[in-house]
Formats: sequence, C-alpha cells, structure tokens
Amino acid sequence: MSVVRSSLSDLVAVLADAVVPDSVGVQHGGQPETEAAPTDPVLVRVVALDRIGRSRRDGPVLDLELSAAVACTGEHTLDNLERMMVALENLSRYSVAPLTPELRATGAVGFLVRVPVNLRLTEPGGPPILEPLQVTTVIGRQLRGVVVGSDGHGLAGASIRARASAVAVASDRAGRFTLLSTSDPVQDFTVEYRGTTRLVTAAVDPALVITWAPN
Repeated sequence: MSVVRSSLSDLVAVLADAVVPDSVGVQHGGQPETEAAPTDPVLVRVVALDRIGRSRRDGPVLDLELSAAVACTGEHTLDNLERMMVALENLSRYSVAPLTPELRATGAVGFLVRVPVNLRLTEPGGPPILEPLQVTTVIGRQLRGVVVGSDGHGLAGASIRARASAVAVASDRAGRFTLLSTSDPVQDFTVEYRGTTRLVTAAVDPALVITWAPN
C-alpha cells in the first residue's frame, strides 16, 4: 500500500471508530470505490494532494498534504460531526478546517481535514564528492493565526495562503485559521476577502495576526 493511501486509510479508521455503528465510505475524487455506498452516513472524499516542500529527516523527504472533505447525512449528522471533530482534535497530526466555498456550494454538511504525508526519497548514487556539499533544508511547520479587520475583530470566510505554499485555507467564525508553511519568522500571505485579494506581510512569532485594513 502506498504511503498516501495508507495515510487516507488511517484517517478513515479514526473517523469510523468515532461514528460506530454508522459506516464511513471513501471516494477518490471521482466515482465512489466499491466500499463506498450511497447510503453511508459519512463520506470521505479526497479533494487534493499538494506538495508542501522538501525536508531531511534521516534522508531526503518529500512533504505532501492530503486534503479530504468529510460529509455527513442522516439523522445522526450533528452527533457524528461532533464525535469526529473531537477524535481528530485529540490527534495532533490532523488539521480541521471549514469546507471551501466550492464544496459548501454542493450542499455538503461537514468539514475539511488536512493530513501531512511524508514520502522518503532515494538519494542518487554517484562518484564520491570531493568538494564540501552545502545543503539548505526547508522544514515546514503548522501555523495557527487569526485574520482581523481594522477594528480588531476576527473576519470569517477569508481565504489565506502562504506564499511558500499552494494551499489556501478559510478562516472560521472568529477569524482563526491553520495552515502549513515554512519556518521563516516573517512571511508573505495572499489574503482574499469579499472578492478583494491583497498581499500581506506578517510576523508569525509570537502570534500570527493578519490585519485586513481598508484601502
């Protein structure tokens, strides 16, 4: 089993344990697989697999992020949502975010889960290196922050993307968000709010606060 598929299976197992006796189906972006039936109260659908960067942990590693939409139906929808969110919150490797506007437009009730996936790379062989080798390693980390307006109140529904990443996330009702980026203390972010997009530079330590100021 591939590393990505194994990471997805681990996520499904966590969700399935949380909603017992209800069942969890899996859909890989197209038609459901054989184990995913239309009657499954919980459906996990893979929506993206993004490259975050490369790092080095006992060898070269390709850092990926798997995004999966979790949708619920049936009379236990709210109970199942609550149980799954609690289960994921207890596991630090998972990050929960609101559904993107496109997924919300489908009428789905649920949330988005982001799963870090690390693929080990094979170092190329070759003749001995005679000159000293300098390697610059970029290690990703999870950032937690908030988007606020000029009045200091959180802004809900803003789309935030670190310039070092191809993945955008949406802020919750309080303006809070979580995303993967580099370890740089000051970073550039692309923020979209109510149809307007701006480039914002903000310090990530000790707290990441992105201020959306009017023009």
